[in-house]
Parts: sequence; C-alpha cells; structure tokens
Amino acid sequence: MSAPLLEARDLSVTFATRRGNVHALDGVSLSVARGETVGLVGESGSGKSTLAMTLMCATRPTGGTIHFDGREIGHLPQRALRAVRRRLQIIFQDPYASLDPRMKVRRIIAEPLVAHRFGSRAEIAARVRELLEAVGLPPDAADRLPSQFSGGQRQRIAIARAIALSPDLVIADEPVSALDVSIQAQIINLLQDIQQRLGMAYLVIAHDLPLVHQIADRIVVLYLGRVVEQGPAEQITARPLHPYTAGLLAATPTVDGTGRERLVLRGDPPSPINRPSGCPFHPRCPAAQDRCRTEAPALEPQPGGRAVACHFPGSVAPPLAHLLDA
Repeated sequence: MSAPLLEARDLSVTFATRRGNVHALDGVSLSVARGETVGLVGESGSGKSTLAMTLMCATRPTGGTIHFDGREIGHLPQRALRAVRRRLQIIFQDPYASLDPRMKVRRIIAEPLVAHRFGSRAEIAARVRELLEAVGLPPDAADRLPSQFSGGQRQRIAIARAIALSPDLVIADEPVSALDVSIQAQIINLLQDIQQRLGMAYLVIAHDLPLVHQIADRIVVLYLGRVVEQGPAEQITARPLHPYTAGLLAATPTVDGTGRERLVLRGDPPSPINRPSGCPFHPRCPAAQDRCRTEAPALEPQPGGRAVACHFPGSVAPPLAHLLDA
C-alpha cells in the first residue's frame, strides 16, 4: 500500500488554564489516503475542531507528529508551511463568520490565488469564474457581498475558496451543521461531485454519525480527545463495537407514528481537566465493569480493518434503549 497523504501519530495538544491543563487531544493517531474521505465524529468538546486546527498547523501539537505527503509538518516554521497550505485547505463550520462581510465574493475567492501567486489578474479572474460555476453560483455572484446570500450559498462560496488552488486534501470542519436539513444534502452532494471531478481527499468532521456515513469511506470516533473506534464506514454504522459509537448512532432523529423523537446519551462528557481514571467513557457506559474504572483500554486492532479502545467490544448493541434517555 502507498503511504498515507496525511498521517497523525500519537498527537497531543494541551492548553494551560487557570484551572489546570486542558488535554484537548491525547495520543490521537489517524490517516487519510489520497482520494479518500475520512469522517471524524464525536460530541461537542471531544476535540474535533482542535484536531482540525492542529492538522492545519494553526495550533501546534505539544506531542506527536503530523506527516503530509511524507514530510513532517507539525513543527515546521511558518515560512515553510506556506507551500504545504497550498495543498491543504479547510472549510469552516459557520458560513456567516468565515467570510469577510466587507469583501465582495470575487475578492474572497481570489484571496488564496493572490497569496500563492496563481497567475496574472486576467488568469485569476478567469479562475474565479470557473470556481463559481463549479459550486453552482452564477457569474454575477462575484460582484456581490456575503450578506446578499443565504447560508447554503455562503458555504458554496467558502467551498470555492477552499478548492481554488486544487488542494490534495480539504478538511471540512462541520461544513453543514449550521444549515437547514434540505441545504445540508445539497452541500454534501456538491462536495462529493467536486471530489469525483478533482480527486482530492477529505477529512469531514461532524457530530452526526449517519450523515458522515453518507460521504465517508472510513470513520474515526473521538471521545474526550482520544480515538475510541475507527474502521470502514459501513462496518462502523452496521455494528459499532464501542458503546460510545453505539450511542452516537442511536442519538439521531427517529420517526415513528407520533412524530420525531431524539435520543441522547446519558450525562455530559467529563472535564478534559479532571479526566476519569481508567476508560474515559466508563462514567456514562452501562457495560462498565471494575476493570474499566481503573485501566484505560488501548486502541486494539479488530477483524475487518477496524480498531476499538474498549475492554468489552460489542457488549452494547442496538437498539440501545437502556443506554439512552428519551
């Protein structure tokens, strides 16, 4: 097999606060192959966005390494990162906050082209028109401000900016969570169409496991800054091995005879400052035993190319009613 395009090894990020050290990431390892889509899922506070910013080298790791196309980038000086960022781009969660309201769309999309000296003024203008067409926006959108667009249209502008330099990898940090459900499907379809045409890889970050399953080849589940399960998307969603993954899968809207109901995991994630002993999930896990309270499970390989950090993998199976509160 060829080497991964992006590979994080034993990645850790710690922030010092007045209350103590926040362990945002704790030994995270993952990889993304060329042309592959990897989904990263977890609740709010699990460390997903911190991981995204660390992989972009906007946040520096306190431990571990990040390799991009075989080169360690986690500790490169800012000047050396310039060439890497041409090939590694990000789409942010909030299309209302990620676009400068004072800039016209033409300039927003042209920003990376100008910064990386794409070509002449005419070549950049032509590239902006090409990108607007690629994301399904009319040419006259170039001369308007972000405030004149809907949330879905703004996210299309953000996507155009992210793919302007034809990067090898795009990190999409909750790219549809701020959008209506009907618009979410349009943006997911757009991302898939762009990937088929350009062959780029994606790391898609979200809290919605079924949504990630629609687009991802593999899924990585993050809990309290640690990877608790990873493997092929079809296997993860068909039979989750970690109780937390099973809970995420069940904590999605369901439709029955009385309407729509949402099930949620019991309790809140523990503080990343005062972590529980043993398995970090044991205070919320109905299958926890004495070993779980004292011994942290390692991420162990499983059949089918999967891995799980659980002493009793597969011990909680759907429908999971006993794991959840209505």
